[in-house]
Amino acid sequence: MTILDSSTTSHPQAADSAPANLYSRAQVRTAINHGATMAADEAHVSSYADRFAWAVTAVMTLLDTPSARWDEVENQHHREAPADAPDDDAPQYTREQVSQAVNSGIDLAAEHTGRAYADDLDNLVVNAALTLLDDPDADFYTVATECYSESPRVVRSWL
Repeated sequence: MTILDSSTTSHPQAADSAPANLYSRAQVRTAINHGATMAADEAHVSSYADRFAWAVTAVMTLLDTPSARWDEVENQHHREAPADAPDDDAPQYTREQVSQAVNSGIDLAAEHTGRAYADDLDNLVVNAALTLLDDPDADFYTVATECYSESPRVVRSWL
């Protein structure tokens, strides 16, 4: 696919030549925390529930170590203070890396916290977190309509 440079129509540029948007650990942590809170609020459950705490820890662990096993997630979860990387605010993760960590982290947490697979509430956490990553001001209406092409009322009924 070729897109034209907006300053001139005589020099087409390949879409692949644009630099990839990178995200920091802090941005990812904020997005997953807010995504979990949004999902919890819509489902009328506590955002402090184990399912959300473990999911956030799993996502952040897999972001740094994509091949991490559950015992590494447990170690991070039980630390007295989370280990923040010195470059916590440095953009370093691609959208694909973040998406993989979020999806895998949610699935891993579901598997190890008593659910055979991720459910609709887990899926809302994923979609909310990834939407909030790109649009930190997004609300539940935005997530429901953009990710599910459904009304918020319909999506809420699945929870």
